[in-house]
Amino acid sequence: MMIESIQPLHHSSKHTTQWHHHPGGQLYWITRGMVMVETEQGQWALTPGSVGWIPPSLPHCAWMPVSAYGASLHFSAEFCGVFPSSPCVRAASPFLLLLLEKICGEGTIGEPSERLAHLLQVMVDEIRYADALSSQLILPDDRRVRQIAQKILADRACTLSQAELAKQAGLSVRTLSRLFIQQTGLTFGQWKQKAKVILSLEYLLRGEPVSLVAQLAGYENVSAFIAVFRRFMGMTPGQFYLRLNAEELESLLTK
Repeated sequence: MMIESIQPLHHSSKHTTQWHHHPGGQLYWITRGMVMVETEQGQWALTPGSVGWIPPSLPHCAWMPVSAYGASLHFSAEFCGVFPSSPCVRAASPFLLLLLEKICGEGTIGEPSERLAHLLQVMVDEIRYADALSSQLILPDDRRVRQIAQKILADRACTLSQAELAKQAGLSVRTLSRLFIQQTGLTFGQWKQKAKVILSLEYLLRGEPVSLVAQLAGYENVSAFIAVFRRFMGMTPGQFYLRLNAEELESLLTK
């Protein structure tokens, strides 16, 4: 497995990368902060405790809601068959995070040594069997429906109803509902809820109180926001924040 480059990742808040692609595959992981990655298929929120994979030649872009630190590993296309065939974000165990630190510390580019080759194989196995994270938001294929989805993502304070958004796009409510379910696997309401949850991660990473995060996400009732967050993320906002702080502290202590 050939590593073409290992690049430190340090981007300030609101930094963006334009649409681009790499001849080979890209593996990235965050030690602090958050990166939003977008492909034609969807958006992913990459936070500490996860790793992201972009297959060769896949167009993508990224932006940083908050300052982000981490690393990016690039692999030759001919060696990427051992990785997942689709872009994904996987849960990173403490063991996998330590492996990544060790591999990045080696700094070997090109054909790896026998020792590094073993570490890379273990890393690949850990990624292949890691749980998929729920921070993925599938985007609709239909141009009109995607415009509605992008409007919701771009305007967090959007209060337009489903009927109003459908009318703006020249669709009936029934058609909009059918296309959302067919192309994202979620109803319009579920998709909008999940979008607001993923966008709220930025404020949680900044340490904002859950009550304020709920308000910024458009919820007047904090309990309702916590219930929706738990449904999509598998934990409460408070548990999410504590987990990230614990992982960040562990990362700093092991350096």
